[in-house]
Amino acid sequence: MNEIDRIDKEFTKSAKALLIETEKLTFSQICEFKVNKNSSSNIPWETLKYPGIYLIEIKNDGNFNSFESWVEDFKEKWEDEKYLKSHTPNLINERIKKHTDLGEWIPIYMGKSKIIKSRIHEHIFKELCKTTYALKLNARENLENEIFRLKTIKCQVANYQLIVPSIESQLRNKINPLIGKQ
Repeated sequence: MNEIDRIDKEFTKSAKALLIETEKLTFSQICEFKVNKNSSSNIPWETLKYPGIYLIEIKNDGNFNSFESWVEDFKEKWEDEKYLKSHTPNLINERIKKHTDLGEWIPIYMGKSKIIKSRIHEHIFKELCKTTYALKLNARENLENEIFRLKTIKCQVANYQLIVPSIESQLRNKINPLIGKQ
């Protein structure tokens, strides 16, 4: 067995262990916030200076009888002409189909970042005209005063590029956030 084959075997073993450990991970709830001029007032920015995975959820306001009716309303807002082609992620129909129950919180977006604070700031405050790919929540007038929740998992590891994308992918397949690039 050559050295590459030996390393491959070690990677396979580590990948299996990572899958098992990812099943045990849970998100920590950071805060709830509204999208309006005071969006940042509830976000503890100084505590978000770490690498990891983040999940943004939206609160079901209770005005819908089913997930299908809720998602149709959300889809209409998200895909409004005003916001299309603004370097924002799309709704993913395959993930939408995996949701059937209308819970209190609906996962809309998951991502990873070496500095969660910076990335969350972009998702909330980036202007529509900017080419950075982000949710740009504050620019979406039709989502004003919706309640969002931020949750994170810290991943302070030396091999971030090898480990965190794998964890993110496994969690994405489990949680199925409605919006995304992947």
